[in-house]
Amino acid sequence: MQMTSSTRRPLRLQNTTLLLLSLLLASSNAFTSPQTLSSSRNEAARISSTKPTTTRLYANQFDITKPTFDLLSFRQIRSDALLRYNSLNQSEPLRINLFLLLTVSLLGYPLWCESVTGELPTALSSVGAAAAGVGCGALFNRERSRRSNQLNRMEKELNAESLEVKLPVNKAITSMRPTATLKQLKSKRRIVALRGNKDQFTEVMDMLCSLRRRFVQSQTLLVLVPTDGSTKEEWGWDDKQMGDSLWLADATNIGQFLDYFQELLGSDEGVSNDNELAWFALNFKGRSIASGLGEAPKILELMGQQLQPMELIDDTDAAVVPADMPVANEILECQKKFYNVLTSTGDLEAMKAIFTDGKMQEVNEVIGAGGRIDGWVECLKPDARPANMVIADQDIFVSSPTLAYSTCVEFPPNAGIDGATLLASQRWVRETANDEWKLELHQTIPWAAGTRAGGTLRCDCRGCVALTSSQEKRTFGGLIG
Repeated sequence: MQMTSSTRRPLRLQNTTLLLLSLLLASSNAFTSPQTLSSSRNEAARISSTKPTTTRLYANQFDITKPTFDLLSFRQIRSDALLRYNSLNQSEPLRINLFLLLTVSLLGYPLWCESVTGELPTALSSVGAAAAGVGCGALFNRERSRRSNQLNRMEKELNAESLEVKLPVNKAITSMRPTATLKQLKSKRRIVALRGNKDQFTEVMDMLCSLRRRFVQSQTLLVLVPTDGSTKEEWGWDDKQMGDSLWLADATNIGQFLDYFQELLGSDEGVSNDNELAWFALNFKGRSIASGLGEAPKILELMGQQLQPMELIDDTDAAVVPADMPVANEILECQKKFYNVLTSTGDLEAMKAIFTDGKMQEVNEVIGAGGRIDGWVECLKPDARPANMVIADQDIFVSSPTLAYSTCVEFPPNAGIDGATLLASQRWVRETANDEWKLELHQTIPWAAGTRAGGTLRCDCRGCVALTSSQEKRTFGGLIG
């Protein structure tokens, strides 16, 4: 039987409608129902916690860590990553589906126009619908890409939870070092993990050791993962100064950490040198707060913005200096002399005598980027210098007979217990063991619980430069995202 025009039109409309519904339902399968996942999560919460090392949670025989094919990302993604995404993003799936539906509908306008409107599409209306469809397609691709990036970051964060470390302990109490996964350390410790070789760790070890007390106060654990099998003694480790090292954890399985770093590096286009220094940092929730490749982390800036103190620090806290280290006491006296000039006398010639004549790279890079340097003449004026500021909780690290570091917490006037305290670090040098110590670099950054530093100050013999932080909409990203 030959079909008439009136019988073909409903059939075409039905076919078009079925096509649109099929596409919409297919895209919706990429998202798991929040109600269903919520019930699954509640079931998983009732599982016994007697197996702390497992990374799988079962609910009604469903493994929420098992990869699931995600249609929009067009790849396998951990189910718990999808769960976290859906719980944090309620409107994004609807917006993505809406853009997809509009894209298909507008691009298919010539197919359904006659069936719906009863008129043939004109050239102008077809071009307009096509242009609108392309625009909706671009919006769909943008939202889909953002979703994929978020899922990628969440998946990397969840993969890090299975990494296991050996925790530091107070050797006066016990010599048994327990192990824990990063998942078990959530809400207890922040994590900073670095991967590198002997030369790279030797280069950053001084800065890490000089801030050891600040890592403890911020409840941060460092994990150093060597790529060449080197040991911390080869990196310049000094057991006499480090003591129990309650800030340094050891990787239980170095290969596991290296594989994880390789996973991070493998996702970055153009990365070919696996021997470069790489690092990442996680907060108490196990979320990525910073990461990088090829350059050591700027620990002091990281302290001010992400690793704030969790312990109460008072302006009466005494210096922490070993009694059997005369060199450390020399550095402490030099530090006191520097702050006396800075906060009290304002003597320009005395300040010049404290510093070396060297122009430091840390200051040069700010000037090279367009920053302004204020000479010590301006910095020491009565209305410019931090008069009546006090320092406390000093700590000294002696790297060698000719290189040492000091840190302290600065308390501006009327700072109070919850005030805007600052963390300061100084680098001291001398040519021989018989010479006087000279200040090479002074850095300070706001460091208080519950606040993020808005900038940092770097000073050398010329004066000081200020470096302000930029507004970040997402995490520092880098390797993790």
